[in-house]
Amino acid sequence: MVGRVLEAMTRPIRGLHEAAYVLAGFSVLSQVLALVRDRTFAHLYGAGPTLDAYFAAFRIPDLIFAFLTLFVSSFALVPLLSAREEKAQGALVGNVLFAFGVVSVLASAILWFFIPTLVPFMFPGFTLSAQADTILLSQIMLVQPILLGLSSIATSVIQVMRRFVIYALAPVLYNCGIIFGAIFLVPEMGVAGLGWGVVFGAVLHLLAQVIPIIGHAKHIQLPTLTSLRESVIEVALPSVPRALALSSQQVLLLVFASIASMTVAGTISALSFASNLQSVPLTVIGISYAAALFPALAAMMAKKDIVGFTKEVWASVRHIIFWTMPAITLMIVLRAHIVRIILGSGEFSWSDTRLTAAILALFALSLIAQSVILIFSRAYYAAQSSLVPIIVNVGGTFVAAASASYGVWWLTQADFARNFLESLFRVENVPGTEVLMIPLSYSITIMLAALLFGYLFARRFGWEGRTVDTLMTSFSASVIGGAAAYATLTLIGPGVPLSTFMGVLTQAVSAFVAGLAAWAATLYLLESREFKEVVAIVSQKLKGRPNA
Repeated sequence: MVGRVLEAMTRPIRGLHEAAYVLAGFSVLSQVLALVRDRTFAHLYGAGPTLDAYFAAFRIPDLIFAFLTLFVSSFALVPLLSAREEKAQGALVGNVLFAFGVVSVLASAILWFFIPTLVPFMFPGFTLSAQADTILLSQIMLVQPILLGLSSIATSVIQVMRRFVIYALAPVLYNCGIIFGAIFLVPEMGVAGLGWGVVFGAVLHLLAQVIPIIGHAKHIQLPTLTSLRESVIEVALPSVPRALALSSQQVLLLVFASIASMTVAGTISALSFASNLQSVPLTVIGISYAAALFPALAAMMAKKDIVGFTKEVWASVRHIIFWTMPAITLMIVLRAHIVRIILGSGEFSWSDTRLTAAILALFALSLIAQSVILIFSRAYYAAQSSLVPIIVNVGGTFVAAASASYGVWWLTQADFARNFLESLFRVENVPGTEVLMIPLSYSITIMLAALLFGYLFARRFGWEGRTVDTLMTSFSASVIGGAAAYATLTLIGPGVPLSTFMGVLTQAVSAFVAGLAAWAATLYLLESREFKEVVAIVSQKLKGRPNA
């Protein structure tokens, strides 16, 4: 029985659609476990100093891992490994493992000694106790980038072997390890158990990737100085754009946490929870489209098919707008219900819910922008042009960081603006509302960056006016859908109290269904082309006919 399970998990998957379905299914499972993880944290600790320290402790290890993607990026490794036979693959993997191992261990060891100095500087608003917890957790978590980096190298081999089940299972196991740490290690080890849970999750992530390729270990060779230099150049140079983009994003998260640390306890936790919640539609829609689109765009550019290339990019943008716009409106209307259903138990208070919900709504404003930036970035990478993505992503990081820092300070001085925001998002008398300027600044910056990206892409490759029609149609339908959801909450609110979980869930589901129905009906009446395409695809599937 065990042998059959292992065989099913490690068998190669040759079909493109079968692989896509496997990845999509495990992606949903991973997102569900991530929400379970966050609910566990919220139940045990609430939005307070302990979780502030935990989320802050991720910032340095994650920044190190982002930098180390120069050596482990699958964007560079997979094409190189695919073009080699097993013996040559072993030589390349051996060189990359050696270079990554030396750099990652050395970087983590050096940072281990400097973290006690860095943490008070980066999180000046923390109490001495919170700083001590952050230092302890950061030092423990420095093991994580080493383990995840090794896992990423193994992942590239797994993808070349097309063993997608085990590849997709690794993030699921990672979240399982973190949950295990929160439930079982913390009672025995205290706050350090949270850190060791992360390490345990990273170990599971690595083991899931390594076990299927143990048989290939015999091909791994010790590097020579010449082969090591050639391999590092071969892998690192194509990875620079992705490493810079990831590093800038991690720097931005570090800046946001630093700013939030100077407000009240719990704001870092609220920011992290809200960011994780808004990442669900971003992952399911935006990242999925970007991942599926990249190989097709690269193939089109190789054939010099600029017309087809441009058409595919704008088609993806339109479909992202079509699916994400209703997600934004419903997320804004149902923000408190979403937060209460997923996080609202144990130590997670009503004040925590209200602040997290307000932050979630402001982050959600930029979901379309975040998604289309992924599309345009992949398009430029496929065209082997990385300068524009680097400028837009890195420049956006600096603008978002500066505007968030100024915005938080400004809101503490501007009573009218503060009262307006608190009233708009119903967070009156909730401590730390100045932190709302962080997601607001981020969303405004990302939307401007997306417009700039779109303008530059259209100027170079071409433009499709139909995109504006899709935007207007989807916006109109989504507003009507949001209004229907809000009306449903108002109508059933008096009869379905929010004092129980089932009451909150009943209100949320009723409003969601009403909003979705109104959205679909409006698109039908407006004769949306994207809506007709979706209906046609679903109809064909139900009738058992293949898509055209």
